[in-house]
Amino acid sequence: MRPAPPPAASGRASQVLRRLLRPLVGREPSFYRAVIACFLIASTLWMLRSLSNSYTASLNYPVRWRYNAQRYHPARLLPPSVAVEVRGNGWRLLSRAVGLHREPAEVRLRLPGTPPLRSPLRPPLRRALGTVRLVRLPADSATYYLVPGSDSLASRNLD
Repeated sequence: MRPAPPPAASGRASQVLRRLLRPLVGREPSFYRAVIACFLIASTLWMLRSLSNSYTASLNYPVRWRYNAQRYHPARLLPPSVAVEVRGNGWRLLSRAVGLHREPAEVRLRLPGTPPLRSPLRPPLRRALGTVRLVRLPADSATYYLVPGSDSLASRNLD
């Protein structure tokens, strides 16, 4: 048996590529500088235009938990940040993703025996996010309960 001939598409692709690059071969260095400058200007304008649109993104937002640590401790370790889905202007989302303008959300936990009517995270996160709109919270956001006792989970894990 004879081996199958190479597909003709790869031959056509190389011909098309050579045809497209032919005008760029053998030019002066100043020509290449001008071409690169045009690509940089075009990509910058494209990026500026696209960042003015509205997008939805997932972020890990920092959280500062507030509760009476001398009388209560959390039933499980509290995360330093929570995953949230937000919607907003590309510039504002970029600044939040990079870490600028990222003040932690101050979340006050309810006392033991009073289950939350809704997530304790939503109002503080809305305030902390500012003009970026909160779309979705994690599914377990309403399960942060305090239990009586002055010992903290952090000190128990260190022993």
